[in-house]
Amino acid sequence: MSSAPHLIPSTRAFRTLITFLLGLFLWKVCTGYDPESWILGIPAAALFTYFVIKGAGDGPRIHLRALPGFTAYFLLQSFRTGMDVARHALLTGQHVNPGFTQYRSRLPEGSPRAVFANMISLLPGTLSWSLTGDMHKIHMLEGNPLAYEELAELEARVGRLYGIELQEAPL
Repeated sequence: MSSAPHLIPSTRAFRTLITFLLGLFLWKVCTGYDPESWILGIPAAALFTYFVIKGAGDGPRIHLRALPGFTAYFLLQSFRTGMDVARHALLTGQHVNPGFTQYRSRLPEGSPRAVFANMISLLPGTLSWSLTGDMHKIHMLEGNPLAYEELAELEARVGRLYGIELQEAPL
């Protein structure tokens, strides 16, 4: 039984090219339109590509179909976090109650868990502090009753990005 033809080539060269273009796109998003920035941007995209391809190994790979939705979520969370930082900076009398919490990841070890750890800092008032095994230690600016729901939502989105269906509820 033959499988349906792939519309997107799955060769290593194609994955490398797509990763390099993604690195260039991320550089452009971060620096805006400054032609002189490409002096650093092109080598940065090449290093990004090297480390992504080298670190990919045989583990789960990002599903390109899930990338647009994840990118939209990323941009929305970046905006929310920026607004939260501005609120804290402008409202000097605002009460801040910093502390730590822990979250047990349901994602497999490797890239999915690392991406989740790095993305935690996108949620307003949170900073990924450390990762030991499957336990994330998270610094929070203030108590957020929705923190675990937001972390579980982010984790589920990272899972979908890698084609991983998370079953059990987070602890």
